[in-house]
Amino acid sequence: MKFLVLVLLSGSVMASSDGEAHGSPSDLISSFVNVIILGAFLIWKLKGVFQKHFTNKSKEISEIMERASVKAKEAQMMMDMQKKKIENLKSEVSKINSDVDSDINKFKSNYSKEVSERIDKLKSDASSKIETEKQELANELNETLVDSVIAKAKEAIKKDSSLNSKAAASILEGLK
Repeated sequence: MKFLVLVLLSGSVMASSDGEAHGSPSDLISSFVNVIILGAFLIWKLKGVFQKHFTNKSKEISEIMERASVKAKEAQMMMDMQKKKIENLKSEVSKINSDVDSDINKFKSNYSKEVSERIDKLKSDASSKIETEKQELANELNETLVDSVIAKAKEAIKKDSSLNSKAAASILEGLK
């Protein structure tokens, strides 16, 4: 280090000791040597720092490139999946339409079957209700007829005293 300082100072002393007003190219040799020494010293000192800096930068850039590559592959895969979906879109739509048509046909057939079953049940219920009402009306008519026959028979028996005595005798015989 002392040698380096000595060389630098000797070069500047030589340049100023000439006393001539005009310089020659040989005066520049010591300055040139000083610049080379300074440059070599700076390169020697800063080599490790620059090397570390550029190594770190290259690692960062390679990591960024790797991440970008991975992202590009993911994006490509997603784009391929979307293309496949788009390509299969028509078939999916036609499948959905056919499913909907079959569901509609099933619903129609089930609904018509259910409606016809309800109609048959309502018909049978109505016919049984009509039959029941008809039977009730026939019973009621018979009861009314029997009541009117009994009423007329009572009247006839009350009017005719011989019939009244015959009826009393018949009733007494029936009780014995």
